[in-house]
Amino acid sequence: MAQMISGKKNLLNLNQLINDIISGCAPEVPFDEYKLDDRNTKLKEHVVIAQFTLSNLNSQLKFLLKNKSQLSGYTYELISSCFHLCGEHSQSNFIWSNTECYSKANLCLKQLCSLFEASRLDDLFNMIDISKVLFSLCSKKLDKENWKKNPAAVECFMWILKCLKMPQLNSLLYILMPLPLKMFDDYNDSNINIALDAFEHIIENTPSAELSMSGHDKVLIKSFESRLLSSEYHMIPHVLKCLLFLISKLQLKHVTGKNDLEWNKFDDILSILLPRMELETKSEPIEKYATIFPLLIESIGFSGIRWSQRLIPLFAEYITYNHSKLKTVQTIKIFILQTWPRKNSDWKDLLSILIKALYDEDKCNLPPNEDNVTAIVDCIRLLKSAVPEETQNILYELKNVQELQTKKIFLEALNTI
Repeated sequence: MAQMISGKKNLLNLNQLINDIISGCAPEVPFDEYKLDDRNTKLKEHVVIAQFTLSNLNSQLKFLLKNKSQLSGYTYELISSCFHLCGEHSQSNFIWSNTECYSKANLCLKQLCSLFEASRLDDLFNMIDISKVLFSLCSKKLDKENWKKNPAAVECFMWILKCLKMPQLNSLLYILMPLPLKMFDDYNDSNINIALDAFEHIIENTPSAELSMSGHDKVLIKSFESRLLSSEYHMIPHVLKCLLFLISKLQLKHVTGKNDLEWNKFDDILSILLPRMELETKSEPIEKYATIFPLLIESIGFSGIRWSQRLIPLFAEYITYNHSKLKTVQTIKIFILQTWPRKNSDWKDLLSILIKALYDEDKCNLPPNEDNVTAIVDCIRLLKSAVPEETQNILYELKNVQELQTKKIFLEALNTI
């Protein structure tokens, strides 16, 4: 009888520990964009509670390491609650966390691995039905619009997601996809970026066949294309990177090399972005668009030929801006490599653009940008190897133009080609 009572007490203590862990998770905070200071204050106040809860958990896990028999029947509950708490402190820069919380959370996870004889955290994830952990988290704190009130739970979700890899992850798409899709439809840039991070990890760790069979490929492509049309310019690079990654995985165009001239999803992307890039006149958006230029042209490959009449004027425009010049030259180089020798009628326009850009680097009283000069010379050299006779004649004539003899930097660069 005494032993049964002792067992009940031990069972009650472990049950209380799990309740304490859950109580130590960050609280729900009202979401009002006009009262973010109040929201942040409440989350900051939670740090003290989190530190105490994590310290207590660490002590109790040490005790359980010496008394493993008391774990009977509580494996899932303990691991699940620990995941919920520690996942909220996966980074030390969260408002509700700090360096101490982060260190203690990692220590608790190590203790948990030792307790269940798991050599790595991945092994611990395989010991329980992780879908139950995710379902519990999503149903209680992340359903409908509740995710906006539970930023710590969102970060916990992201931590669990990043811990999942193929093939475990692709069997959980039905649980993992809804939250990022909801966040991606939000107007807040930080939420959109979190969603994109989630999508990148999901795409990387899900076979293309699984994405297609589940229909998530179409959902994602539609969502990304919509964002390319509607997002502010500073969001475009992140969205585009994710979309190109998905399409490359689905089409494997860069691997198969088949049907290069058939219209494909890369053409769809260019048809969305080119009008935005062509109509832009401000230097800051142009600089941002220029960062995606090389990736965009490299992705479309040989079928960039059909876009040459629109791309070449864009090259000429973007190369005139200081902060977009280098990326534009890199893009021209990629364009030349991917379209020669099937189409070499554009060489005069491209050479003219590059020569003018090189000339502009030779400014009075200002040193040239060495990276720009090197990239331009390298690109002209490539063009010369593609159409040697034509370019050689023009370069020779330029070197002997009387008005250019004062442009020493320009002439020195030409002499190296």
